[in-house]
Amino acid sequence: MRRAWAARLGTAGALLLAVAGVVQVAFGRAVPAWTGAKAAPVPLGLLTVALAALAMLAAGRARRPDDPPGLRAAVALGLAGPGLLCLSTVGVLAWLPAALLVAAGALVVADGGRALVTAVAAHRYRVLLGALGCCQWLMAAAAAPVPTVAAVVGGAALLTAACLPHPGPAVLTGLVALGVVPLAVVGWAGIVPLVVAVAAVPLAAAIRPMVVTGGRS
Repeated sequence: MRRAWAARLGTAGALLLAVAGVVQVAFGRAVPAWTGAKAAPVPLGLLTVALAALAMLAAGRARRPDDPPGLRAAVALGLAGPGLLCLSTVGVLAWLPAALLVAAGALVVADGGRALVTAVAAHRYRVLLGALGCCQWLMAAAAAPVPTVAAVVGGAALLTAACLPHPGPAVLTGLVALGVVPLAVVGWAGIVPLVVAVAAVPLAAAIRPMVVTGGRS
């Protein structure tokens, strides 16, 4: 029952979030009170649509009863994460879809119980690296167009590095570099891009032994 409701709420939230992203792209400057008065509505709207697609994939996966705990944790994050992030990308338009997606993610967590907590703890460095990617996207919400693009690309690279099950050292290094270098260059005067870059490197180094040797992170 929880899985079915998680899928229903997640699907509804993802659809509404996609609509909000399209509105941001097409009418963001015309209705700033609803879309958050963003400096770069088009990139943020496209990011919202991409996050809605991610949430839709997670909602489709939420029904499956035989997924391992680690995958269930990823599904919960794939539902709640886009909803929370888009509160900063499309303003008021994200309120309802965010509530639906967070509720769906909470149902997935409730269905998984202690096994989900164990899975998250076992992959804590991946979780932290993915959180840095989400921070990049949050920075995009208040940035000018060029830093917004750098933050969107960088966040996607860090999340990819965190989620890939078996990336080689070269792939992992390349993704982390793509994740932190462009925004650090574009936003060289700010402290947050530098902090993200400094934090991402040791987290990636901590992930690498798990990937290469099969040990736990």
